[in-house]
Amino acid sequence: MNIEEIPFNVELFYLINHSRNAMLDFFFSYFYILGKGYVLCPAFLFVLLFQRHRWKLFLFSVAIESFLVHFLKFLFHAPRPASLLQNVYLLEPLYHKSFPSGDTAMAFLLFSFFSEGAKWYLKVPLLLYALLIAYGRIYLGVHFPLDVLAGALIGVSSYYLCKRLLRYN
Repeated sequence: MNIEEIPFNVELFYLINHSRNAMLDFFFSYFYILGKGYVLCPAFLFVLLFQRHRWKLFLFSVAIESFLVHFLKFLFHAPRPASLLQNVYLLEPLYHKSFPSGDTAMAFLLFSFFSEGAKWYLKVPLLLYALLIAYGRIYLGVHFPLDVLAGALIGVSSYYLCKRLLRYN
């Protein structure tokens, strides 16, 4: 049995994916763009302008996260929900390599990186961003819940692993 076929994973997918709402459809059909890799360019520019001393940490964290996501996608070659299930509301047409969610990994890496040392009123929107990206991946029909959970763990772990390897305090 693949992780995509674990009953609670499929049931939770259907619960989120079938909670249709016209406003959420509209919101997530645009918001998902903020989970794509090109968000890293303005994020890195911000680091260069305002957190210059952390540029290596940022780049190495992104490299570790990207490597892990691509390695695991290649290793598992897991099908996406629309390839396995019936009645999937698919708002982003993707069918291959579901596990783990790279968009979620990146969002949680950005959350981890930028929230460290930040005030609570900056941490909350950063966490909300990461959680919305994760939820949106399921809502859009392109990932199972365990895909986004693994992505979140990879994003956070990549940052803290790199921080430790580079000996940042």
